[in-house]
Amino acid sequence: MICNRISEVLGLACHPISDDGLIATIASPFTYPDGDEIPIFVEKLGPQIRFFDDGEVLLHLLGRGLFLDDHRKTKFIKNLAEPNNVQLNAQGELEIWSTEEGAPAAFARYISTMLTLSKWETEQIGVATDISLFLDEVALCLRAWKPQARIIEGPEYTGISGHIYKLHFSMDGDPVLAVNPRHASVSSAAKKLLDIRAVDEHKSLRIFVIMDDRENKDSAKNEARVLGVVANVMMMSSLEGRAGISR
Repeated sequence: MICNRISEVLGLACHPISDDGLIATIASPFTYPDGDEIPIFVEKLGPQIRFFDDGEVLLHLLGRGLFLDDHRKTKFIKNLAEPNNVQLNAQGELEIWSTEEGAPAAFARYISTMLTLSKWETEQIGVATDISLFLDEVALCLRAWKPQARIIEGPEYTGISGHIYKLHFSMDGDPVLAVNPRHASVSSAAKKLLDIRAVDEHKSLRIFVIMDDRENKDSAKNEARVLGVVANVMMMSSLEGRAGISR
């Protein structure tokens, strides 16, 4: 019967992430427009249940190039979340608390908020084009540098947390992530790559990060040191040189 396989059919799964099993991450088919999985964490604290994002919504938006460095710039997130009684707490987490009996309704409100944010992001596509343009430039350079390579857009990798990440490209099976040198974007990329690297089958991956150093070389150089721990970092100016593109 399909009821016996409903979790598998719908792509829902629960993975404990604390030793006592009281905190877990929930895998789901819900995604952002770029394919990143929408974060769903659940915690049981005494008689209460908390659904939360572990700060990943802010990291995702920062990674997409948004500036969220003060309360005014996160107000739109609060406005989208609060009608569902979901709050943006002081730690930058979206969360909703309930009793165990009220957990189904709280879960529905949490998911509604995440889908509202995903829809908002979809509506911004084409409004902020910097990251889209950068990805087009990286793709062009990769193909010019390695014309015989098999380059795929949007390859997916599952991290140790169970989250599925869509990276920007793969080149002959090697993942490629394009990153601007803003600290928030680097932090978001580092979190993804650390999660992916923690999986045994991914430890041998040759991950490439293309860092855009064309506007601020010093900042790019400093941020590259962070990502150099988990990936091979190549500056965009260097990639352009290998691709035969001069400025």
